[in-house]
Parts: sequence; C-alpha cells; structure tokens
Amino acid sequence: MAGHFDPLLAEHVRLLRRHSGPNQKLVVEITNPSQPLLPEKARAELVAALEMVDYVVLKSSGSPSTGALDSGITERFIQQVSRRHGGEGAA
Repeated sequence: MAGHFDPLLAEHVRLLRRHSGPNQKLVVEITNPSQPLLPEKARAELVAALEMVDYVVLKSSGSPSTGALDSGITERFIQQVSRRHGGEGAA
C-alpha cells in the first residue's frame, strides 16, 4: 500500500486494518504530497507505530508508484476542515 499519511487520520487506520490479515505482511510506502504538513520521516514513524503495519518504506523520488491511496482521503479532510472553519485558510 502507498500513501501520504499527511496527516495520519482515523480513516487511514481503518483502511490499513482492512488490508492486513493473519499470516500476511503489510508493507506501506510513504509518498510525498506537494506541500507536506509533516516531514517524511515523522509520517513514516507514525505509520510504523500502527500494530497492523509490518514494514514502512520511503518512496525514492525516481521510483514509480501506483499512486497514493490517500489522495481522496486527504482531499475530503481538507474540504471538511475548510467547511468547519468557514473557508478560513483554505488554499
């Protein structure tokens, strides 16, 4: 699985839990959004702390990725925060 996890949200945790299972290893690739809130290593540390995650890898800039799983999650989060705060600080 791959994702930004920036910020790490409960929806990410639920998604990772659904993709984990007995006798399986869950490997998560940390990708980079265009304007990260947290440094890559901090996001990797948070994801690695989740009990269902076995390995975390950082995406190197030259390697192909299947796309970030959480781009939709992040967009919905930003929209929700913007609505809740009346559009203040929205990009």
